[in-house]
Amino acid sequence: MTLNPIPPVASLRAIPALAMVLVLVALAVAWGLMHYAVGGRVAYTMDSLTYRDAALQFAAGHPMQSSNVTAQAPKLRPLLNWPPAYPALWASTLSLANGNVDDVPALLNPVLLGLTTLAIFGICHMVTGNSMTAGALATVNAFTPTSMIVYGHAWSETLFIPMLLLAYAAFWKYRISQEKFIWLAAAAVLVGSINWVRYAGVVFLPILGFSVLAASSSTLGKRIVHAASAMLLGAALAIPLWLRNWQLAGNISGSARGGIPRFDRWLEDFVTIIDLFEHCFFSFSMVLRANLEIPILTGAVFVAYKAFRRSGIQWLRPPEIWLPMIWLTGYLLFLLYARKIQTTVDLDLRMVAVVFPFLLLAMAPAVSAAFSNRLLDTRKILVALMLGLLVYAGLDQASRTHRNYAFDGIPRWRSAFGLGFRELRDTSPTSRAIKESIGPVDASTIILTDYRALYIRYLTGAKVYSPEDKDCAQWAYASTGSLLFLGGAELPAWAVDCLKEKSRWRLLRPAGKAAPSMYVD
Repeated sequence: MTLNPIPPVASLRAIPALAMVLVLVALAVAWGLMHYAVGGRVAYTMDSLTYRDAALQFAAGHPMQSSNVTAQAPKLRPLLNWPPAYPALWASTLSLANGNVDDVPALLNPVLLGLTTLAIFGICHMVTGNSMTAGALATVNAFTPTSMIVYGHAWSETLFIPMLLLAYAAFWKYRISQEKFIWLAAAAVLVGSINWVRYAGVVFLPILGFSVLAASSSTLGKRIVHAASAMLLGAALAIPLWLRNWQLAGNISGSARGGIPRFDRWLEDFVTIIDLFEHCFFSFSMVLRANLEIPILTGAVFVAYKAFRRSGIQWLRPPEIWLPMIWLTGYLLFLLYARKIQTTVDLDLRMVAVVFPFLLLAMAPAVSAAFSNRLLDTRKILVALMLGLLVYAGLDQASRTHRNYAFDGIPRWRSAFGLGFRELRDTSPTSRAIKESIGPVDASTIILTDYRALYIRYLTGAKVYSPEDKDCAQWAYASTGSLLFLGGAELPAWAVDCLKEKSRWRLLRPAGKAAPSMYVD
């Protein structure tokens, strides 16, 4: 397998109009597919409700704060566990949705998906100099299951992924522009900024520095200076957030995240990551996987063998192949490390979605080489099959989501084999059942619950809290008609204490199918 030579500078000005038209058409189809899947609605999980709440506080003039759902005073508390950039973006675009906070994600997500697609197109064009290859991979990325899932939810990944890809694009421009530092500075600014979107962005600071050291053609001294400068510039943008978190919580990520460390789970998580990547190609279909996995692996081994016979190890050495794999692998290793304390959180497609585009970027030279001539060979069949499977998996994801959304109003985007992300929008059956159990309440009503208080607050508009105290002292002066909405078999101590004032509190438990799904994101 001989890779096409990389042009010294692949400029976007040289992109044929046809390739751009194809990308725009693909984007339009992807947007239409998402609208078909969920009727234009973007799904919510508990993270989404937290972002929504923080966005409302931004809009009300309380930046970087969220509602206090454990105590009546103070009403607000610092936003720590979640960085502020995505809620700030949500709040800043409220006017475009006529002030309706729940319409904002449906406006933002198509734009951010478009930015992601165009970023991949630009990177692939710089890497291969082939606009049709760039168009094909950008199109495929818009249809992958990971893209369908991420841009089908109100999540910070919708902003994190395009910013990360733009950082990588700026770094690649640095490489092909005779290493003009202005492009590396742009990459460093973007990498530093993504720490304000997701705390996991911290791992890309050393990855960027390593990329400069490994992929630069300058002298060692210049590489060290550029790598250190880029990391310091990126860190300078992130440090104010880290220091604030450290002062308030004693941790740069806003909290210790809880959990008992499990150092023996890394192998289990590693296998799960491989499994999730495989399912991105096989659409969680064991039939497809059983029939196509072995032929694909056999074909890949055959193509690699021929390439090694022709060029030895040289065909793996171009940074066009290994550099995106460094960004992908570095993030996944960080994820495995960070998850040692996330004992109650399962790995799902959302977690690998961040770096799945880098897998496509690593494939770009091979795709370009496979279609560099008109001869039908194993390379073409293998590449066409893999890209086709990715598109099919995305189409299947949208089709499944449309069917269950049309059936019962829940867009069950697939998270892992046999599991879907829980939909918490107020139109879902679970949410409607909870609202019916509680009944109409006034905004001044106080509801104490052992559920996720922010969720109940979103559904009812009432003042909802999940008390941390063991007694009812601070709730003693609640107005008549206030509620205890409890789902646990045993009443917590604060609830028992509150019920001593029988005339003041009314005890409710969820009816029907509301109860089983409350603790699932």
